[in-house]
Amino acid sequence: MRKLFVLLAVVFTCSVVLFAQQSAEDKQASQDLPKTEVLVGFSYMHSGLDNFGLGNGNLHGETIQATRYIFGNIGFTADVSRTTGSDVAQSGENVFRWTYLVGPTYALRSDSSFTPFAHVLFGLDHERLSIPYVNAGYNGDSYSTSFAAALGGGFDARITDHVAARLAQIDYIHTSHGGGESSFRYSAGLVFKF
Repeated sequence: MRKLFVLLAVVFTCSVVLFAQQSAEDKQASQDLPKTEVLVGFSYMHSGLDNFGLGNGNLHGETIQATRYIFGNIGFTADVSRTTGSDVAQSGENVFRWTYLVGPTYALRSDSSFTPFAHVLFGLDHERLSIPYVNAGYNGDSYSTSFAAALGGGFDARITDHVAARLAQIDYIHTSHGGGESSFRYSAGLVFKF
């Protein structure tokens, strides 16, 4: 818990410094940009599933993410994703994973065609292992919910003033399932700006 508070303090301090360094022109330009962005996209996750004794697995699913820019290029992001994997260990197991994250985002928003961004997100991760038939004397579902933290970023390519393509978003996600699991998530999709 102490490490979490130190990390939050560092993120907050960096955000304040970056905000203070914005020039007057950057502030004026960022005020003219849309304040809200919503990503609707696809996710691929290479996931540690040690909690269920499965090792690593490849999961696919959806991501919805909303960012509200509060201070120019600094915003607050809420991220919800659902990924699933069938027959993960080639013995019938199905894995379902829901991730709920929130946290600060910094984007280099301008009139450029490309917008890079970075974020630090915190929240919950919920995993469910489903075994549809009797396997080694076990049949049924197993659940686990834990704290989750994500560090990541990516870039968007503008299509119109109100639509962009998220070409890449890569997140390192760490959870406390089974003593700690690490996953990498790639997301892409369309970003709608309001």
